[in-house]
Amino acid sequence: MELEITATPRETLVWAPSTEHAAQLRRELTDSGYLVLDADPWELNQQSIIPEGEHLEFDPARIFNVDIGADANASLQMLVDSGHVLFWHRWHPRPARKIWGVAVSSQRGRRAGTSPVESAVHFGLKVRGSRELGLRMSRETYARINKRSSLQRWYREEDPYLWDAIDDRYEDPDHRIYTDAWCSFLQELALANYDLNMAHFASLDTAEFDAALQAAITSQPGMTEVTDLTKWDGVPGLYVMVLDEYRQAYVGATNASVGVMKRIKQHWTGAKPLDRLIWPDPRTSILSIDSFRALDTTRIFAARTSRSFDGENPLLDLFPPQFMLNRIMGGRDVVKLAGLVGVDQVIRTRVFDAAAPDQQTEAASNLSQA
Repeated sequence: MELEITATPRETLVWAPSTEHAAQLRRELTDSGYLVLDADPWELNQQSIIPEGEHLEFDPARIFNVDIGADANASLQMLVDSGHVLFWHRWHPRPARKIWGVAVSSQRGRRAGTSPVESAVHFGLKVRGSRELGLRMSRETYARINKRSSLQRWYREEDPYLWDAIDDRYEDPDHRIYTDAWCSFLQELALANYDLNMAHFASLDTAEFDAALQAAITSQPGMTEVTDLTKWDGVPGLYVMVLDEYRQAYVGATNASVGVMKRIKQHWTGAKPLDRLIWPDPRTSILSIDSFRALDTTRIFAARTSRSFDGENPLLDLFPPQFMLNRIMGGRDVVKLAGLVGVDQVIRTRVFDAAAPDQQTEAASNLSQA
């Protein structure tokens, strides 16, 4: 198997061809006693290794971290000894011949048999897909299986009854790796919920959506249509992402440390792991804005304000709920509020009874069977 490598002074990342290959390699390394950590783009961003517009290529489901020094040497050597070939990722234009004592080949051009990665210029930014995710959402790439739990780590002594009740979902004693059966179950629920949402989108009226959008936009002082996101770099404010094909919108807020441009790029390059696609219930869950891709966003509106979080919830409330992708209430203190009144009081859910009957019935049937 050909594996790509990226490296910084603090980490060494191994890029597998697919999530399935990554899971297999992680399991083989871990079972043999080698150190394997989750991958995160933070260090590559800090070192300015990820090119502008290519953050979507970083897919943590098919990447893992083998650390540095002796740990990295041992893991990489084990991969080589097992017959795998290491190549430098193209983000390393002048790579060394070795990393941690293990030879890594320079990768020149695209390998035979691989598909070109989709790219485009969108709202003034270069955006790029990945091998597994394009620039538009699709059912085929929506609920990809990743066996590693993304939930916060906890321990049996915190709640022995709950721990034992869900033990059969995991194949390891630490409850970090899901079983194949549980992953298939989560995938089935996620796809049934996806179908419910698609049926809902198809039932919506375009003219009604446009009227609701314009009413909300014109009610917000200073709200203007954005054609070039580079002009909103580091700008605090409110923003509205419009997905015309689905007759949906998303309202967000950001401060100056992030800015409107970077926050929207985070939505485009983000991806919900399999165990977070459904929230809170498969029969009412709204598709996350992070599940859509860059080209699904067809219009953007934004308003510059230093009190953006104060205006997020009032603007959100102006939109009829059937047209919205927000899954929680807005506002800076929503997490604190959830702690006071309960998470169920801040969650926004979808009412699907207006969806196209045939599609809704089929999706609901799939949920019942799951």
